[in-house]
Amino acid sequence: MTAIALTARSGIRAWEIYKLLSPMTIARMNNVRIRQSPKWSGSQLFLSSKLDPKLQRKLNEYPGGFNPQMTESEALLILNISPTEIELLDERMLKNKHRKAMIQNHPDKGGAPYIAIKINEARDVLEESCMVKKK
Repeated sequence: MTAIALTARSGIRAWEIYKLLSPMTIARMNNVRIRQSPKWSGSQLFLSSKLDPKLQRKLNEYPGGFNPQMTESEALLILNISPTEIELLDERMLKNKHRKAMIQNHPDKGGAPYIAIKINEARDVLEESCMVKKK
């Protein structure tokens, strides 16, 4: 139970940071070149590696929850795709990450239906993303 709570807390804190980053910024920080799709309209926000005290305070006060409209950054977090894995992200990896998340959170195995919906939504958002390499 403690491990789950610590993992959730770390995820929430990481989510607050990731939601400020666009997928292009995450890729740029990891030296990954991505051709920008014309239909992708992400912002070009940049977050330095040093957090200012105001942002640190916001991280500590984060109430939890999801964005009303799921972003690519949030989808990456939900499916546990690390910044180092973005360069390798293809349809197969996306399918494996989705499957792993669903196994851990499936409603038939005691998981919450809402979380399962969000996992499926994260997969759908990333399938339409320019970050996923198509075969």
